[in-house]
This record gives sequence, structure tokens and C-alpha cells, in this order.
Amino acid sequence: MKKTIFLLFAVYSAVFAFPFDHMGGEEQKQQMLGCIGDCAACHSLTPIEAQSILKQKFDVKKILKIDVKNGFFEIEYENSEGKKEKINLFFSKDKACREVINLNE
Repeated sequence: MKKTIFLLFAVYSAVFAFPFDHMGGEEQKQQMLGCIGDCAACHSLTPIEAQSILKQKFDVKKILKIDVKNGFFEIEYENSEGKKEKINLFFSKDKACREVINLNE
């Protein structure tokens, strides 16, 4: 009985001793080094924080929506004229841009 349990434990350990491909391909591993693919697990931004960061340079009346993308927060906000606008705030929270240009495509 002990040998059977030991054998099952050895097989289980051998199977799970190697890392899994969480991102679905070698190409993605190189691009997302150190990342498991769930950006929101490590990066968060509250609407109050987003407004305090963006109002320094942009006309932000109200934060409508924050989505987490690969490498940035996509923030939809309303300006003082009532228009909806989108801006991308990078995870470092010190850089923002209207459009992300992917250089790999």
C-alpha cells in the first residue's frame, strides 16, 4: 500500500514539476515575460485615482469606465462639455496616450 501511494505521489510530482504554457504559445511567452496573463491580478486603478491623475493634464469631469488591457488601463471619461473620450494610462501611472500603436503588427 505504501509503495502504491509513493508511486502515485512520484508520478504526480513528475507531471506537475514542469511549468505550464499559460499564455498559449512561445511567441506570447517572449512578449509577456513575467506575466501570467491576468493584468488585473497585479494592477488596479480606482475611478477616484484615475480622475486625480488625469485631471492634471486633461479635462476630466467624470470617469465612466476603466478596462485593463495589455500594459495599460483604458479609461473612458466624460469631459466638461459632456463628450465621452477614451485615453490609455500605462500601468506606471505616469504616461497617458490617446492611441496605442502596436509595433509588432
